[in-house]
Amino acid sequence: MGQVIHGVNKYNKIALYNLPLSLQILAINILIAFIGFVFLIFFNFFLIKNDDGIEKKRINANQNLKGIQSFLEKNSIIRVPLFNDNCTVENLDTCNNENNFELSDPVLEPKITQEYILNNYLNSDFIIKVYNEDWIRLVDTLDLYDLSSVQEADLEEGDLEKNNLNFIDNFSQQYLSLFLNYYDYLVKSEFSDQISKEKAEISYVSESIKEQALKEYIIQDRDGNIYQYFTAPILSNNKVYGVIILNYPISTQATNLGYVSLNILSFFILFVIIMIFMSLIFSQSLISPIKKLSKLTILERERVSDDKIIYPNRKDEIGILSNEIQNMSTGLKSQIEELEKFSADVSHELKNPLTSLQSAMELIDKDSIAKADKEILIKNVLNDLRRMNQLITDISKFTRLKAEIELEKNQFIDLNKFFDEIPKKFANNAKQIKIFIKKNNVNLQVLGNKNKLMQVFINLIENSISLSPKKSKILIELDKVNEKTIVFRFYDQGKGINLKDSKKIFERFYSDRQENIKNHSGLGLSIAREIISHMNGNISLNKSNKIEYSGACFFITLPVRHSPKLN
Repeated sequence: MGQVIHGVNKYNKIALYNLPLSLQILAINILIAFIGFVFLIFFNFFLIKNDDGIEKKRINANQNLKGIQSFLEKNSIIRVPLFNDNCTVENLDTCNNENNFELSDPVLEPKITQEYILNNYLNSDFIIKVYNEDWIRLVDTLDLYDLSSVQEADLEEGDLEKNNLNFIDNFSQQYLSLFLNYYDYLVKSEFSDQISKEKAEISYVSESIKEQALKEYIIQDRDGNIYQYFTAPILSNNKVYGVIILNYPISTQATNLGYVSLNILSFFILFVIIMIFMSLIFSQSLISPIKKLSKLTILERERVSDDKIIYPNRKDEIGILSNEIQNMSTGLKSQIEELEKFSADVSHELKNPLTSLQSAMELIDKDSIAKADKEILIKNVLNDLRRMNQLITDISKFTRLKAEIELEKNQFIDLNKFFDEIPKKFANNAKQIKIFIKKNNVNLQVLGNKNKLMQVFINLIENSISLSPKKSKILIELDKVNEKTIVFRFYDQGKGINLKDSKKIFERFYSDRQENIKNHSGLGLSIAREIISHMNGNISLNKSNKIEYSGACFFITLPVRHSPKLN
């Protein structure tokens, strides 16, 4: 076990997070560059292996061949006029007027054939040859040329430029040469079982005429180059009038792939250089505010400065972190202030009954006081003890509630079902007060802790019961303010609460109750406000708009939240 721990500690010492952040970013960039280079090697392999350019070129060649075949069969197989021996110069016009000429049998007309190939395939990637039925070659694109494409070239100047290639050109040529050699090797391996030796073209013409069908070959010439060959007969009425041969070198397909691979490699190298350069700049803009935040947190903790601390104001994650640290600091200060205020309030609330107890006990201890007065003092002592006991209990509940609110999980609460539980809890109250619930027809939900929300309702209803006459009514309404908000309205028939105290009643230990109302610490509404605030809601005292319910009126607003399962 000791060796394992020692090994773990050893690796922890060389872990990346032990390095400065700038070196971490640089190391990550180098690692990304290495992974990218490995990926680039595999990419080149799959680029060649899964290249569909050969198949696309084959399909394109096949379509072009069929197009040539279709055109020639429709337009080039014609009857040509034959010269009439009976016509002389003297009677030529008469012979022509009398239609004294003959037409040959249908043949593959050379002129139409040559013009079509010249106009459409002179500068194409395909080598096209057309033979007639007598095996005479009528068209060969290798023998056709366009004079407009002929240009003069200075060989000496070209050689000079070739000799003055820079490093980038040399690298590009070397890379393309390596790529093409590898491409040829893979293609020959892939078509090894289909490759046949090159034969005379007449043999292919003969096979096409004999079989009267489109034929396809993969041929390797004497120099080792691989060609795709197609032959197609020119047919009319089941008779062959000629043969079309279309071929092209397969290996030329690698040139475009080579440039794609070269461009990707060049882009990758440029990207790595820019990435490392930008990361160095970025690391400074990242590290500087983090260092500043670290110093600010030390200042906050040690309280070494009386000046106002200014946090970085940014919109990115560092800005979010800055805001969160600032909010956390503000929250901690607020909690400390709240704790100090709470301690002061508790001390004040406990000090009053203790002072009263001390005074009562001092008077009771005297012999000069009358017996009747002693009984009154003893009764006051008992009341103060009960109040202190209730106060300590409520303080304990309040502090425990603050912790529970932060720790307990929330749930989606169906308010209509939630309402069904309320009347049952107060069915047998001592004052026989009836509670009326007015639900909403819409299925409404809120997100919160059900027990804590029930505690709010219990506190409000108990307050209403304690301040309302016997056999009176309490009305609770649920209404929908808008698509995002709902409101609870509590109405009772008690004496009501003065609206000028609408803020004070939610403060801790505040109470305007009569002296004969016992066991009241003034924490109930404060607890209710804490719970509703945690649910992102609001509780307030309002003026009642119902004549029948002229007592206290409380409004609770909460955001509507629906469970995903119910949507």
